[in-house]
Amino acid sequence: MGPFQRFHAGYVGRTGVPVGVFVAVDHLRRTGRLSQEEIVLYALIDDWFQENLPNPPFYDDGNSIGAVTWFREGTEGMTNRLQPLLSILKLKGVAWERTVSHDPGRVVYEDQWQVGVIPSSRLAMTPLPYPGSLGPSDWFAVRQEILSNHQP
Repeated sequence: MGPFQRFHAGYVGRTGVPVGVFVAVDHLRRTGRLSQEEIVLYALIDDWFQENLPNPPFYDDGNSIGAVTWFREGTEGMTNRLQPLLSILKLKGVAWERTVSHDPGRVVYEDQWQVGVIPSSRLAMTPLPYPGSLGPSDWFAVRQEILSNHQP
């Protein structure tokens, strides 16, 4: 298998693995650490991925199985689009890294661009790397409002 790559923050979320880039940026949003311009940028990038990357079915129930997605090799056209989000993380002092693996876990989903896996091991959840608590997760409504105001 692989190699596969995953871009993630340096802290562990509820799935027992370091949180992915989108979750890490959303945590910044939910704790009030993003400017309006950064929120708009996040919404536009998220919209592009929603339009161009299949949503694995395990997300339909909130990911009760705790699966994690990894990009396949040769998806630079997609992973390059993560750069603005990685820049936001860096600007806000949130450590991130790119991990490469030939065997990221037991595959439960796959498509042309990604695999969804059950990790072979899990870690204890760690606190956010900055003070604060997460506000409501109202991203869908916020995203829709932003996109309706930023149509090309």
